Amino acid sequence: MRRQVWAAGRGALWAACVALAAVPMAGAQSLDLQGLRAAAGQGELAAQRTLGEALVFGIGGAGQDIGAGRRLLEAAAASGDAQAKASLGKMLLDGYYMPAEPEKAVALLQDAASAGVAQARTTLGMALLWGGAVDPDPARAQALLRQAAGQGDVEALSVLGEQLVGGWVLDQDTEAGRAMLELAVSKGGSRAAVALGSFLLYGDRLPADRGRALALFERAAVGGDGAGLERYGEWMMWGERGAAEAEAYLRRAGGLGRGRAWTVLAEGAMYGYLQPRSRAKFDAFAEKARAAGQERIAVLEAERQMWGISMRASGPRTIARLEKAAESGNATALKYLIALVRDGNRLNVRKRPDRARGYIDRFSVLLTPREAAQLEVTVDAAEATGPSAYGRIAAALGERPELKSVWFGKALFAANPNVAVYLLQADMKRRGIYRGALNGLATRPTLRALWQDCMTLKETARCGDSVMHPEVIGALLAR
Repeated sequence: MRRQVWAAGRGALWAACVALAAVPMAGAQSLDLQGLRAAAGQGELAAQRTLGEALVFGIGGAGQDIGAGRRLLEAAAASGDAQAKASLGKMLLDGYYMPAEPEKAVALLQDAASAGVAQARTTLGMALLWGGAVDPDPARAQALLRQAAGQGDVEALSVLGEQLVGGWVLDQDTEAGRAMLELAVSKGGSRAAVALGSFLLYGDRLPADRGRALALFERAAVGGDGAGLERYGEWMMWGERGAAEAEAYLRRAGGLGRGRAWTVLAEGAMYGYLQPRSRAKFDAFAEKARAAGQERIAVLEAERQMWGISMRASGPRTIARLEKAAESGNATALKYLIALVRDGNRLNVRKRPDRARGYIDRFSVLLTPREAAQLEVTVDAAEATGPSAYGRIAAALGERPELKSVWFGKALFAANPNVAVYLLQADMKRRGIYRGALNGLATRPTLRALWQDCMTLKETARCGDSVMHPEVIGALLAR
């Protein structure tokens, strides 16, 4: 039921990588700042790099001065210091400490990678794996990550091992991938411990071993990483394997800085998974989630209002809650609001595509240009009736291939299943696996062709269940 949490983690690995970039690369111990400044002034590259990182991150006793730190790193990089190129390139790629400059970042990282810096190979490899700031190039990403893994880089071993076991972007090789994850775990890699533990917990890539999974999650927690405990608690809670234990694991994860764990607890409480007195626990968990900056808690609060959970159901109040959240800068609540009024809920919120379009315009500052364009198309789909209208959407999307994503495919399917089916019919007809009419209807020939197409995906578990599942349609539309 809640396996989508792990699946979403697969598709969001690059976002996690960006978050990791916010962690200072240098140690947090006190530095001899006077000595470093003297050496840096004399042109010593290692001193310029170390002092530059300390100033950017504000560590080692140095007050944060990003501008001064960047100048020192740029000076060291310009003089040929490959480590400085790797450090500055990472900062300019993730855009956390300074505005992102992808083109300059890639040039610096390429130079450092060519010079044999493992960190640069890992950073660039991770970026090329998923794309985002740069165009994806899985083959090159794998080559760079293998080089860094061969140098013993724990992050490269973790990322590459996870990919080889999962087979989401790279070709699957579970034996090699598990060996890499085990090696990274032995080197203290918490990310590898969480990844390997997750495979063993769910048992869909490796044979299930829940005891080892929990041991790996506990090992990561000792190092301050609560992601595994969050995953384990969530698995227990949604599977109703023990409410008290599930709550305890999720609380521990929240205490280790996993803000999402409080949102999971709030949702579980809301739907009665944390007995006794489950729903009475919602407010306390919601407060912790808000304090941790969790945007989705506003969506849960709106859903309580919409469905009448612990309060009287009200569509208008639901809309008001979501509007207020959007006005405060909550992009997650905004996207939920747009989808809700676009599609309606068949209870107390009417389908109003025009109103959805108005929200896109009104709160455009909270959306990326790509997100805004994707949402506009879903509103067009919600308003479309008949094959002619479906064809116009197909033609428009044919000129915007960059809009494709699993999320977008699922949103199109939610807005108008006929449009989604039409798009798939047209694509399958072009490739010669469907010969029926382009009508957007789930006819027998359409379902047979969809099943055939589904079986070519890397994830085929749902193909025999229902090819009309949103996950299947989203994956097919994303190709």
